[in-house]
Amino acid sequence: MRYREQYLPWLIIPLLIIFCTISTSAQEEEAAGEGMIQPRRLVDAHTAGILPRAHFDFETRIYPSGDEDISGCGLMMSVSVGITDRLNIGVSYGGDGIVGRGRVRGNPYPGALIKYRLIEETFFIPAVAIGYDHQGYGGIEPKNYTGYVYKSQGLFVALSKNYLIFRKLQLGLHGAVNFTWEDIKNVKWPNCYVGLDFGINEELAVAFEYDCALNQKDRGSDHYANPLKGIFNIGIRWAFVPSFYIEFDAKDIFLQKLADYVTEERMGWSRELKIVYVTSF
Repeated sequence: MRYREQYLPWLIIPLLIIFCTISTSAQEEEAAGEGMIQPRRLVDAHTAGILPRAHFDFETRIYPSGDEDISGCGLMMSVSVGITDRLNIGVSYGGDGIVGRGRVRGNPYPGALIKYRLIEETFFIPAVAIGYDHQGYGGIEPKNYTGYVYKSQGLFVALSKNYLIFRKLQLGLHGAVNFTWEDIKNVKWPNCYVGLDFGINEELAVAFEYDCALNQKDRGSDHYANPLKGIFNIGIRWAFVPSFYIEFDAKDIFLQKLADYVTEERMGWSRELKIVYVTSF
């Protein structure tokens, strides 16, 4: 016991130094980061980031179609606009099989987004955004329910806290709770997700996202789905210029998404490409 007490201060001091370094840098980032456009999403999940007033972004996604009978790739395009410094709205539309050969199937309806930054980030308090997102991803679900492979987030509340580690490395911590109306006959409970984005330098960044998938059908039970069988996504972003970046996404790396709820056949992880352009008007 005496040995541990003797060396305990030498263990605590480095941790305090690291904490103070991160905290100080976070405060400086808040002061110096005004006017910077924060990430609005990790891979699919919303953060509390939002477009400033009079800015818009145009996003294109290329992804494998959800239906095995469609050989071509899906294409999704969306536009979001900053109405005020707190309010964004957006629309999106796409379909399966648009890129490639064979049958094409458009989405049954366009997607819609409204997002409001409720609380600004401070030194101690994370930013908070609320909203409604009607757009799902991964194409139309082929067998199990009416909706998208990766369900739309529906109503959501997102929290974000950003840091600048050692004055160089950008780190954002994010989490949210959401409720979707897809498969509402079988799933009547909310979902949650957590994640982080990490800026390696001014061009390269990575994003990690874990969707607990509580809004998936819990087969043969009225209980919550298992959060340990969630969907893990990774995105790698390369910004040629601050207003334009290309992103490669690897989704459902742990192979948890089911292609068939009856046979429990796995759908497999997907590789997707995202291109985003942001500008003002």
